[in-house]
Amino acid sequence: MSAAVAGRLRAALDDFFADGPPGPAAVAVSGGGDSTALLLAALDWGRLRGVAVRAVTVDHGLRTGSTEEARRVATLCASLGCLHETLTLSDLEPGPDLQARARGARYDALGVWGHRHGVDTILLGHTADDVAETLLMRLRRGAGIDGLARMAARFGAAPVFGRPFLHLTRDMLRRHLAECGVTPIEDPANADTAFERVRVRQAIAALELDADTLARTAGFLDDARRSLARRTADLAGGIVAEDRGDLLFDRPALLGLIAEEREQARRLLLAALRWIGGSGYPPRTGEIDRLLDGLGKGGTRTLAGCVIGAEAEDRLRVAREAAAAGPPVTVGEVWDGRWRLDGPAGRGSTIGALGDEVAATPWRTSGLPRRSLLASPAIRDADGALVAAPLTGLTEGWTATPRRPFAATLISR
Repeated sequence: MSAAVAGRLRAALDDFFADGPPGPAAVAVSGGGDSTALLLAALDWGRLRGVAVRAVTVDHGLRTGSTEEARRVATLCASLGCLHETLTLSDLEPGPDLQARARGARYDALGVWGHRHGVDTILLGHTADDVAETLLMRLRRGAGIDGLARMAARFGAAPVFGRPFLHLTRDMLRRHLAECGVTPIEDPANADTAFERVRVRQAIAALELDADTLARTAGFLDDARRSLARRTADLAGGIVAEDRGDLLFDRPALLGLIAEEREQARRLLLAALRWIGGSGYPPRTGEIDRLLDGLGKGGTRTLAGCVIGAEAEDRLRVAREAAAAGPPVTVGEVWDGRWRLDGPAGRGSTIGALGDEVAATPWRTSGLPRRSLLASPAIRDADGALVAAPLTGLTEGWTATPRRPFAATLISR
């Protein structure tokens, strides 16, 4: 049985990397059953395919015992001859949305770590059971097709996060661990009914629902989502244009789309808000509906960290809201989630929002509105003095480029 299951896990990794073996890969290992089984399978697969595989653990420090669990993972990795590192997070505070904030911080830390070590892909141990649980949780909240569709097998860039086991069950992975003689860490939170996922997991068991079947349903919904996304991308080609980090909409065409294909107009605007604002969570349904209904009335609105305003009868601009722009970062890092800047950096230089210092630049000749430039990237020296603001025309040898073209975000999964 062990050989048969190991073969299925190996085949799943082969399918995931069907375009060819990646460069160095890593497994995010909590010590739980799913991620530990993935680690064993990835090391086995990596030895056969000539791919270097290492491991990384994130210790949020939110509960007693997490540090010891990270040490146990490190000990297991040492016994397997696998390089391992623990990332310790210390700035998470108790409060609302703690799990979501912890998840975001975890992915941020893993992404920075992966980039630093030249890792191409970071593998995550999500399974068909996770897909089934997520489907029911989102169904309970009244989610649409995008929310109900199977979670992405890949997301992010440089490194890419990957979920190769979305079609395999948790039970299969646990059997594999047992047959390999490895005992996973049991997180006490997995039995805590204060968490919605635990309650949904127990309901699936009580109702004798089949996780495989639910996961396949989520897969069908993902097929529908992809089809809608392709239609959105086709429409965007004739309605939307990039303008140095902003998006310009053909206003009459967008208003016509709202009247005739409201769902596609909704998708297009949500994609614009996500690309510019950077939030992983869309606005509430009521908020986006009010935006759609108000676009024909003119004026300026803010939503999801963006400013949306009609510039003329035939043009609508979506730009970054200055008050929502990201904090300064060290030159060389991506700023505000989407800007890459290149130029002659001095020691201690930072990238941040230009803000009111726009007045010290030749912004009037840039062709961009002042409100767009307030949230545009600026380079400052170690003393905080403005060095360059490329979008205004104050280049000083610097260029600013969005991290990813808008069109590439429309079909991203």
